[in-house]
Amino acid sequence: MVTVSYSQIPIHQTRSMVLNGTMSNRLNIINDWRYDNLQQPHQQFEELYKHAKFAQIELNQLLQKTALHNDCHAILPGQKSQFRAQQKITTELDGKPEALTDLVRGSIVATNMNDLLSAYDYLIQYADVCGVKNRFSRPTASGYRDIKLLIKLPNSHFIAEIQLHLKKIASIKNGTEHSIYEQIQKIERQAMIESRLLHELEQQKIKKLRRQSQYLYHRVWLQYITNSRLAS
Repeated sequence: MVTVSYSQIPIHQTRSMVLNGTMSNRLNIINDWRYDNLQQPHQQFEELYKHAKFAQIELNQLLQKTALHNDCHAILPGQKSQFRAQQKITTELDGKPEALTDLVRGSIVATNMNDLLSAYDYLIQYADVCGVKNRFSRPTASGYRDIKLLIKLPNSHFIAEIQLHLKKIASIKNGTEHSIYEQIQKIERQAMIESRLLHELEQQKIKKLRRQSQYLYHRVWLQYITNSRLAS
């Protein structure tokens, strides 16, 4: 299969480079890539959603095993709701249920970079990885960072999504930053309802809210960077 946005370094070599690099740059050498034309094993939504519950059980077992071996914590939210799944298929995936790659999902939370990278290495070794998105080296506009893996489960043949988090960053995302996100969504939604562009005061408020998010994420990220340098 063809990969996109990839450095052409094979996965096993990438893993070796991560293991041998210094702590301060290990995360940065993990490149974004993804196989083309990833598809779920079912094209009809009803069949896809029905079989997803078994795939979720399969994924949960992998996540629990990964967490146990790498001193991390597994988060098992269950499969995406039927409403959210259908909404995403309609609005983002051109009506193609087989293109929905995060119907089955879960997370690994680590307290430090070393444990997060150990979990990453474990999944690279023991799972059929189909794609990687590294938002530690390329964070979102708000400053949020994580690693997202797409894997193919061996028994159900489902594509599943695994997110690798650092604990303090995940706490901000699920706490203060979520409140900021909701405020921004409320402003943008009101403008959309009224079929108008954001006026200047709304734009300024959104910028201020985003700066708050950036500050929160940047502060804890510097703590992780400092701790990793002390540990290396």
